[in-house]
Amino acid sequence: MITAQDVAMKFTVAQSEIQSALQLVSSAVPSRTTLPVLSNILIEALDGSIQMTATDLDLAIATKATADVKGEGSLTVPAKRLFELVRKLPREELKFEAKDLTLNLGSKTGRFKFNCIRPEEFPARITVNPELTFKIEPKLLERMVRRSIYAVSTDETRPALNGALLQIVEGEIRLVATDGHRLARATVKQSGIGKSPLKGDIIVPLKALNHLLRLLTDAPDTVTVELSKNHARFAVGPTTLTTKLIEGPFPNYEQVLPKQNTKILRAGREELTQALDRVSLFSDNLTRQVKFSITSGKLRLVVQTPDQGEANEEIEVKYTADDLDIGYNASYILDILRTIDSEEIVMQLNTPVTAGLVMPAAKDDAKAGASQEDLLCLVMPLRLAG
Repeated sequence: MITAQDVAMKFTVAQSEIQSALQLVSSAVPSRTTLPVLSNILIEALDGSIQMTATDLDLAIATKATADVKGEGSLTVPAKRLFELVRKLPREELKFEAKDLTLNLGSKTGRFKFNCIRPEEFPARITVNPELTFKIEPKLLERMVRRSIYAVSTDETRPALNGALLQIVEGEIRLVATDGHRLARATVKQSGIGKSPLKGDIIVPLKALNHLLRLLTDAPDTVTVELSKNHARFAVGPTTLTTKLIEGPFPNYEQVLPKQNTKILRAGREELTQALDRVSLFSDNLTRQVKFSITSGKLRLVVQTPDQGEANEEIEVKYTADDLDIGYNASYILDILRTIDSEEIVMQLNTPVTAGLVMPAAKDDAKAGASQEDLLCLVMPLRLAG
């Protein structure tokens, strides 16, 4: 690392260029910290670009911005103040120059001086010695994360569930999340990928998944994923996200996937979503329970809450098995429906007290890449009163 004392850091950069970069890395700056340097962004000017890095010690985001570098060097700058100032400046060339532990920013109409911290105090980069590396299309990875992230547990007493299990198996990449009440498994078929050489579970923290989701939105380049025993790194164009992994083991989720769910219900995704959204307005604020009363060709959604009122709505479905009354947390079902892109969904059911499976209807999932992707969601029922 080039230090502030080696040379006087000096560069010119377009306001739009540095604003976009700052927006990316600023999200990794912790809102509260006992270590002042973590509130800063490390700026390194070198070889025609500036690299900016932010970290909270568990996760780091780094990205580059094209700049006219006249003097190489590095310095850590208060993240929030720099981002807010740059965001409010007009679209023009901005001039930066470091002197000792200050960074001067000049625009056409003003000059601003930041008090900084020595770059030597900034934490060392998280080292990843990858045991497994693979590439994946950003749209596929984004969909995997989006389709599973809602099921990650926020219960800190079960740390292994505070992230999603990333499984690398022969020809497949899987992302699995569960909070004990519901489970989502998103799968992408990937030719040329073999069984992972890594021992133990790879559990990516929820915080890292949220950051990754933002990076993947409209990402034009192939994503490179590097995995080691304790770390994961995702490279998206000039930006890298590096995170510590959560220690396992992750529960053996395959044991809880039901094998006897022979009662098949098919429903229009949008119609079910809208009807469930309406009747759930009357559900209990805590349980959000809605009764699914299923008969041949019909699904009636029923809510009876003494202090909220009553609601029921009926939609047409495809169902020919025995009549079934089963209760679900409406929020859990809506979370699933909002991650499915097919026009029709399939529910595989058994009894009122056993887990149900929800998935896209295969024939309508062609636009989602049915040959490449698979989605399986499990949700536990709520016991109906009486």
